[in-house]
Amino acid sequence: MMTFGKISLLFLPLLLVAAGCRTDWRTAAAERAREYALKNSRDLPENDRNFVRYNDPILMSEMISAYASPEFSPIGHGPNRFDSRKVRESNKYDLMHTAFVWHLPKSGFSLVVDGTGERTQRGWTPNQVVCKHFIPADTAYENAKKTSVNFIANFFPELEAGDINEIRFNEPMVSATKFHLTPVEEPNRDAQVKKWMDYIRTREGAPGRKVQISLIWTSPLSGKKLVVTGESPERNFSEWKPVKALILSWRVLFKPESRLFLFSPQIFMSAVSATQYSSGKQLFSGVPTQT
Repeated sequence: MMTFGKISLLFLPLLLVAAGCRTDWRTAAAERAREYALKNSRDLPENDRNFVRYNDPILMSEMISAYASPEFSPIGHGPNRFDSRKVRESNKYDLMHTAFVWHLPKSGFSLVVDGTGERTQRGWTPNQVVCKHFIPADTAYENAKKTSVNFIANFFPELEAGDINEIRFNEPMVSATKFHLTPVEEPNRDAQVKKWMDYIRTREGAPGRKVQISLIWTSPLSGKKLVVTGESPERNFSEWKPVKALILSWRVLFKPESRLFLFSPQIFMSAVSATQYSSGKQLFSGVPTQT
């Protein structure tokens, strides 16, 4: 009589085969991308083609559409066995735009293979090869724009939705400005001496000069300028914090004799030009204005 152990030994090979049949969709998609890239990049240097052959790509993806469960309905002759069937919802069935990227060391650009498939890369199919230079996003500038939306909405609760959407979805003009944000402190010799001595002892607390940077939009409703001004320790948006919001007419904003705004063509630029400084190290080309 066959024992339980012998029965287990008979089924062991079947279990091993079944376990090995699981498909790694991502690896399969990467190999298809590699094959497609080598087929469509024969004009590249052989060193770069070898880099594609023997190195793993970087995966970049963006969702095209979320998965939606199919709806079942009777076929017209009474209920059927599919009426009550429910498909388990899972984000792994989302339709994704996925790219496999190799940063080529010799050519200096990236080889991108675009395609679409599910989130697990099942069914991923390549459709084009693109040679691209990736420019790092200016995250400090983007954070300043997002902060400005909430700041001006709280500063002016009566602001119309059209003006708020202008700030949310359109690029501002960026300028170094000189608004009077805080009242000038009265000179106090004892306080100045104490602050200086604290700095000598600890090397901390020295009053540093801050650069005032303003983001300026044009209202689509009134034509006035929506201004969010803030301060940064350097001439970029690193550690920039909003201080005040203003709604001014064009004439008041750029009035030559106005003490609220000092306009300098050398340091005034559009946000599109500002974003070209991907690292955010040098935003303006002039002398920083003092507050």
